[in-house]
Amino acid sequence: MDAAAALKPEYIVGLSILATVALVAMWAVFWLAVARAKESIMDILTSPAFFKTVTVIGVIAATVVLSLAGRLEGNITGAILSGIAGYVLGQLSGTKADK
Repeated sequence: MDAAAALKPEYIVGLSILATVALVAMWAVFWLAVARAKESIMDILTSPAFFKTVTVIGVIAATVVLSLAGRLEGNITGAILSGIAGYVLGQLSGTKADK
């Protein structure tokens, strides 16, 4: 990795903590919205869309952290993120075609 683009270890730890805090805040807002909408929690937890969303968010977060830590090269990071974008867009176009 280029020395100008390399992050110091304390920045990597800081970014990891920031990503974790952001994920926790996102989950808190999600469950607050579920509670206010009076949705069934079991319906949400057993929904295939819920697991797809959690998986995509987890892969994106892990890819970003590993890329910033210098554990993934740019072309691999791009391939993972473009694969996720293709998957999400493919799912969206598939649901419209089914209706």
